[in-house]
Parts: sequence; structure tokens; C-alpha cells
Amino acid sequence: MILIILMMLLYLVISAATILYVRSRLMDVLRLVAGIAFMLITTITAISIPNPDGTLIFSLAACLLISVEITGFKEAKGDHARLFMIHAFTLMISAVLIIMLLTQ
Repeated sequence: MILIILMMLLYLVISAATILYVRSRLMDVLRLVAGIAFMLITTITAISIPNPDGTLIFSLAACLLISVEITGFKEAKGDHARLFMIHAFTLMISAVLIIMLLTQ
């Protein structure tokens, strides 16, 4: 469970650095690789957890990945109007995912 939390934090740090500070194609590829690794670890772990909790953990991880990629898209297009709501949504999903993983 700690591995998923560490992978999630690594993915969020890489994503924040890539989206908000350093815009380059290499960093975008690094963000995608980190996202795929995060989803792979989450999928493997969610399969071994009993049915409702495993499905919820996988769903939260998928929502987190989608939220970060929406942020990257909106930032690349210059649409900063409602970016705060997406950031708040990402933080809340991360908090719920950490709580779900720590209570397993």
C-alpha cells in the first residue's frame, strides 16, 4: 500500500513540475510514463484487494490520472479560468485515495 502512495506522490510531483514550471516534450513523456507506472501498480494492487474496495481504489486512481491530464491540457491551451477547481478536485481525490489505502 505504501508503494502506491509513493508512486502517486511521485506522479503528482512530476506532473506539477511538468505542467506548471517546465514545459517540454521530454517532461510530458516522463509524466505519461509515471502515470502509466502509477496505474500499473494500482491495478495490480486493486486486483488483490476484495471486490468493492479494490474497485473503488482503481476508480480513484483513474480519476486522479484523468484529472492531472485535464490540467495539463487546459494549461497547454492557456485556459486558466477554472483551473482552481481541477486542482482542488485532484487534491481531494489524492487525500481520499491515501485514506483508502491506509485503512486497508
